Amino acid sequence: MNQDLFLVIALGFIIFMMFFNGRKRKKAQAEMQAGIKVGAYVLLHSGILGTIVSQDDKHLVVETTPGTKLTVLKGAVRSIEEAPKKVAAKTAAAKPATATKTAAKPAVKKPVAKKPAAKPAK
Repeated sequence: MNQDLFLVIALGFIIFMMFFNGRKRKKAQAEMQAGIKVGAYVLLHSGILGTIVSQDDKHLVVETTPGTKLTVLKGAVRSIEEAPKKVAAKTAAAKPATATKTAAKPAVKKPVAKKPAAKPAK
């Protein structure tokens, strides 16, 4: 009887925790959805990253690359990300292509295995 009571209490605790975590997750998702605004850099559930160009009640227009726009539901947004920095263009312009100081090392030659001496004929 004592073991049955323990199992019922443990099961009740697990169900309570599942319900509580679900509510917390839904609340966090709703706050994130409310924080979506034009110009935000977002990650969609499909893995697509882009900038929000326009929005209405249920839909967003996301620009993934210049000239490529996708219309998606607001629920498709997984998270709001930090916009990537365009460092590659500045780095390429700042550093001209020059030869590196370290030269490529030649391949190391492996020693040739010696063949066993032939046995004398009888």
